[in-house]
Amino acid sequence: MPILMSIVVLLMVIVDLWRHGLHPAHHDEGTADHIAMLLMFGQIPIMFWLTAPWRHRGRRVLPTLAIQLSLWVITFVLAVTLT
Repeated sequence: MPILMSIVVLLMVIVDLWRHGLHPAHHDEGTADHIAMLLMFGQIPIMFWLTAPWRHRGRRVLPTLAIQLSLWVITFVLAVTLT
């Protein structure tokens, strides 16, 4: 679920880039921005639940966590770069 949430946010960024280009006019935060924030920060409890020591043993959760963290980094780098 967190990976899907990050992919949705990245698709929202791509659509915004496609519609407005690299240098859009500055605007106040809209509905899409609030949805993106909820999706990104809503992943934190899910990620903690997946990595809880009592929940999973071993390294089988590490690939999922690595993908999720890399998607988070990409999303936040794009957000900082485009603002």
